[in-house]
Amino acid sequence: MYFGIFLIALNAVKLWLARFLPLLGDEAYYNVWSKHLALSYVDHPPMIAYLNLIFGWSQFGIRLGAIICILISTWLIYLVAKEAFGRKVGIASAFLFNLIPTYLSGGLFFTPEQPFIIFWLLSMYAVVKIIKTQEPKYWYLLGLGAGLGMLSKYPMILFAPGLLVFLFVSKDNRSWLSKKEPYLAALLATALLSPVIIWNIQHSFPSLAQHGARLHQTKYFDNILYFFGLQFIMFSPPLFIFTLKTFLIDFWVEKKLMDNFSLFFILISLVPFAIFLAVSPFTAVGGHWTSTAYLGIIIFGCYKILGSLPNPLKNTGIRINLAIIVLINALAIAYYAFLYPIPAEFNGKAYSINYELPKYIEEANVDYVFSNQMGVGSLVAFYGKTEVYLFKGLWPQFDIWGQPELKKGDRILYFGFDEKDATEKLKPMFRQVKKDPQKRLFTKDSDIPIKVETYKCVK
Repeated sequence: MYFGIFLIALNAVKLWLARFLPLLGDEAYYNVWSKHLALSYVDHPPMIAYLNLIFGWSQFGIRLGAIICILISTWLIYLVAKEAFGRKVGIASAFLFNLIPTYLSGGLFFTPEQPFIIFWLLSMYAVVKIIKTQEPKYWYLLGLGAGLGMLSKYPMILFAPGLLVFLFVSKDNRSWLSKKEPYLAALLATALLSPVIIWNIQHSFPSLAQHGARLHQTKYFDNILYFFGLQFIMFSPPLFIFTLKTFLIDFWVEKKLMDNFSLFFILISLVPFAIFLAVSPFTAVGGHWTSTAYLGIIIFGCYKILGSLPNPLKNTGIRINLAIIVLINALAIAYYAFLYPIPAEFNGKAYSINYELPKYIEEANVDYVFSNQMGVGSLVAFYGKTEVYLFKGLWPQFDIWGQPELKKGDRILYFGFDEKDATEKLKPMFRQVKKDPQKRLFTKDSDIPIKVETYKCVK
């Protein structure tokens, strides 16, 4: 009952916060995908575009979509932990999941992470049922979960090596490697991914080129520090420290005595975490990239704590750790929702100015709207309810969608990001260029409010 009250109160606060959270550029970008439905996209597979068809009708709808996805994940992590270790561990795992900053604060934003977490947990549930019942039918549930997960985000593929290591290590489950069901599950997952494969073949694998291009940085040590710093904050110091201790010490000391569930939960977290750590010297690994690598550790940690502390909430150390986690969330939400520095130009209209864009664009009487940045262009497209184009070569996905051939007399509205003065840049392309003295776009992302200028141009 208490957990139910906690969830109701938490999600009521989330819904109230929605009005103070304008869309991020990335969120608006994924919403634009739903206006250009395809088998896949350059940056990610298509699941987030399909979900935007359901929830992307308004800013509140998008926030609601994110909240519902986290609620589904809450139910799934409860089921996974309950099947493995019982109801108390299930409730504790669901409770902790809702407190970790990435899932609480970060979970307010509608990104590919939300469906990705759902299908990772569904896949974990299938494996737990396989371990518990040894029934072959759950392999097909795993194939379904993994396939839908890969339609959400490519790192779902990292579930496979984690599971494979578990099957090799677990004597009780090693025999599955010689049976047909795991391989049929892999075929099912691949079949579900086939639209993404077909789309990439049709477009000469732009997703591979886009993500492969990230692996070029040479600031190895700085990137590793960046990786650990983000993990420390985004997943909270207590969970991060417990995770490292589990990976580096506890697993190796206790693995021969571990039950199969504990072994699985650790390995399904350790393997993807280790892979991202190995990649981190060569690219700036986003803190959210490892969002699924902590799910098994959350369950294992709750099981271990409840096994040694029957009443953990009465333990001073646990209370301090929970207070740290709550404080990080409170600071993040308070800053982003209420303390974010709003430029003077937006005083009194920060939360209404975006909704004036349709009227502004209509009164500008232009033929096309352009931008130089995908996030800015997508925000203008979402709030302005218009098609927005990027000039060729600025972002691969917009290149695929194409741009109109401008002809003499065409009028465009140009939203330029981070250009000191785009007038001189635009003059060779247009007969007339006039800068709008007013700011027209507000968000809390990448200094967009102060760095975006608007220009009316005539070809």
